[in-house]
Amino acid sequence: MRVEVEKASIIGLHEDHLRLNDPSCTPTSNQTHVIATVSLGSCGTVLEEDADNLIFKNEIMSFDNVGDVITRKHQVEIDFVCCYPKKSRVYLDFQAHKIPYVFTEKAFGKFTYQFEFFHSELFNTAIDTDHYPVDVALKEVLYMQIKATSSVANTVLFVESCRATPVDDPDYHISYDIISNGCILDGTVVVYPSNSTEYRFGMEAFQFIGQHEQVFICCSVILCVAGEPGTRCSQGCTTPTPTPAPVLHHHHRRDAATQTGRHSISQGPLRLKKATETTVSNMGLNMNLVFIAAFLLVVVVIVCGAVIYTVKRPTLKYQPLPSTDF
Repeated sequence: MRVEVEKASIIGLHEDHLRLNDPSCTPTSNQTHVIATVSLGSCGTVLEEDADNLIFKNEIMSFDNVGDVITRKHQVEIDFVCCYPKKSRVYLDFQAHKIPYVFTEKAFGKFTYQFEFFHSELFNTAIDTDHYPVDVALKEVLYMQIKATSSVANTVLFVESCRATPVDDPDYHISYDIISNGCILDGTVVVYPSNSTEYRFGMEAFQFIGQHEQVFICCSVILCVAGEPGTRCSQGCTTPTPTPAPVLHHHHRRDAATQTGRHSISQGPLRLKKATETTVSNMGLNMNLVFIAAFLLVVVVIVCGAVIYTVKRPTLKYQPLPSTDF
């Protein structure tokens, strides 16, 4: 807490004869003000509270002699208080969207992977970063693109695996494999045409069973020199097999690297739209259809009634009354 008191308001009292609740604490001063700065737990500060606030109190007071216990003079007493609400809201802005991943490896230099969600299979408009988490409906098609950028010419991107997890951790104990060992496992996946350094695919949205509101897509990717046999990129979809013992070669110069290591990238979260939102929307649409149908039915009934009335309306014949002689 900090309080500043104008010296003009305490004329006639020497500033050296001021102290706080704790006599060992004295204020400082400059040319115009007396200044007291104390922490919330020092210099005799007292804590009080009510239903909504924590209230810290202290006081600047005057004295004649430091050791005096009583006085018969009017003292200067300047109370000051700091009040803190017990409940408050704290806001933290953060960017859920992942920025491009940057890696550096020998023979490949610096290269990046960018993972984005798109609005359509045209892949011309990525979902705005301000719209993350991305709200999706069950079975809505998700359009995803992984793009590699490298200073090395003639490279090719290979997506070895992709899995969905409810948290941003590819090793989380709950997961769903979408692509594994370069092989597509999910039946709804569609791979779209792209160039050698892009991988475009789509799949239907789903949800994890249980109390999991979000989905992250985590992929393992490799960058290779195009056309080089024996690289992981050239092998494509493979079935896992036991790794054979390495063959040792002596006195051979090490060949230049033809592929990078495996790198894990992710994007998300995807957040499932609440069922109530879809239900309310459908109910609104259904009610509109019901209203329109009812309106048309009433119109048809009125028209049909008018036609029937016109067709079956009886024809009135007038006959003269018999004459009577009186």
